Amino acid sequence: MQNAIAGRLELTDLVYGSLFGECSWQHFMDRLATTLPNGKSAFHYQDLTSSLAQVGLVSGFGEDEIEQFHNHYAAVNPWVPRTMLVPVGRGIAGDSIFPRAELAKTEFYNDWLKRQTGCETSIGATILRDSTRTFILSTCTSSTDPEFNHRAADLYTQLSPHLRRAVDFIRRGELVTGERRTGQALFDAIGAGLIHVSETGDIRSMNDRAREMLEAGAPVRFRANGRIAITDPRAAETLRFLASRHGVQVEPYVAVVRAADGASHRLTLVRLKSDPFVEFLNGPTVAIVIEPIAVSGEMRGVRLQEDYRLTPKEVRIAEAIAAGLSLREIADSDGVSYETVRSHVKNIYGKMEVSSQASLVARLLR
Repeated sequence: MQNAIAGRLELTDLVYGSLFGECSWQHFMDRLATTLPNGKSAFHYQDLTSSLAQVGLVSGFGEDEIEQFHNHYAAVNPWVPRTMLVPVGRGIAGDSIFPRAELAKTEFYNDWLKRQTGCETSIGATILRDSTRTFILSTCTSSTDPEFNHRAADLYTQLSPHLRRAVDFIRRGELVTGERRTGQALFDAIGAGLIHVSETGDIRSMNDRAREMLEAGAPVRFRANGRIAITDPRAAETLRFLASRHGVQVEPYVAVVRAADGASHRLTLVRLKSDPFVEFLNGPTVAIVIEPIAVSGEMRGVRLQEDYRLTPKEVRIAEAIAAGLSLREIADSDGVSYETVRSHVKNIYGKMEVSSQASLVARLLR
């Protein structure tokens, strides 16, 4: 009994230690797995509207076992439908919701649980259940002792309130508020807007400059439901992809788009790297950086037309190059082909008697 109490207290400490950064969630999972014979623990969710299962944290499982569970066996797991009948937070042994004799006849047991993991049953609890997903913490084990497994389920009942508090804390975003406020202040200082967007398009945080830009008609706006929308179709599609759980990003996506008043803005979309457990619970976060592109004075434009006989189109391209835009970004901004912009640039070089972008910028900034 004393060992059981000590184990529960240790696991409870690990929950809060993981939450506040004193240790990792992997420490908690590894310790939880040791509470059962041949224990293999997982924190996963099941999409109630489809067969999708997403595994967030594991201990003891091999990559192949998890991949096959995710791709197929989660959909035929006979325990998942029965967990919907069990109250949130109540620990339960698999044999208590699905008879062992029936389990032994299933594909899930014979082809995955028994053959691949070497386990016989699972003990776990639903930590959170919302309208579309159920989050489950469970441990597969080789134990077939009903009394032992029942006592193990009690441990999950005792741990559940602490895990629920941790999950609520993470999902409210309170762990990163200070860090995000610091970042927002820096972007305010340089006059750029910064918005953090969730996988559903909801705003997780926004600096003051971004709010001003959106109210002034920037190419990013609020929808009627309060979510973010980008007016440029390609940038909007990129945001949807990056914010999805399957989205990946090698480097930031940059686009130049026009606002309602015709002003150009540089948009940068970056999928943030999050703690794996936080991302598992909350989904990905994408940062949208909005930077107004400074337009040089009217007098310089007039000088370029008078001294070098640049056309208004060539003046705009020269100014954009001086502002640091690439030829590809200029093409996207004006809705023309890259080759068209290159052709204009060659004309600008000839008229201004320069041979490179560097020498062009140097002459423009005299």
